[in-house]
Amino acid sequence: MTKLRIVALLFVLLMIAPVYAQKIALVDLKEVASQANELKARMKELEALQAKGQKEIDAKEAELAKLQEEMEKTAKMPGATDEAKAMLYEKAQKKYAEYQKLVMQRQKELSEKAEPIQKKFVEKVRKIAQTIAVKKGYDIVIPAEQALYFNDKFDITKDVVSEINK
Repeated sequence: MTKLRIVALLFVLLMIAPVYAQKIALVDLKEVASQANELKARMKELEALQAKGQKEIDAKEAELAKLQEEMEKTAKMPGATDEAKAMLYEKAQKKYAEYQKLVMQRQKELSEKAEPIQKKFVEKVRKIAQTIAVKKGYDIVIPAEQALYFNDKFDITKDVVSEINK
């Protein structure tokens, strides 16, 4: 009798399971990011900002290299005093501190500009994916990067890209 109840319960559960099945769609976020025209334009702005900052950093590095050469020459000079060497060393430390500060400022500046762009883009992709999912009858949309395997028929990446580029 117990076996019969277990079989009946399994049968009922198998009949109910399809009712709770959910349709899942996937979006390849890397692909969307690489194809989104708006994001490409924003990335060019960030690259220009980075290039400008890199020029400043390169100039500071050149200053440091010159100072290093000067320190080496002074160290080899027979008449160089300890005071002169100490002054050059102190100057080098200050220049290096300025260099580090500049690098940190440029990184922070770039990060502060990139973060809102990224957040806005992700939110836009989320809304577009939601709209497409509702139209196509999907219950869940997940990033394709999180799936070990999926059938291409569940991939809505192309739809998201075409919508984001409108």
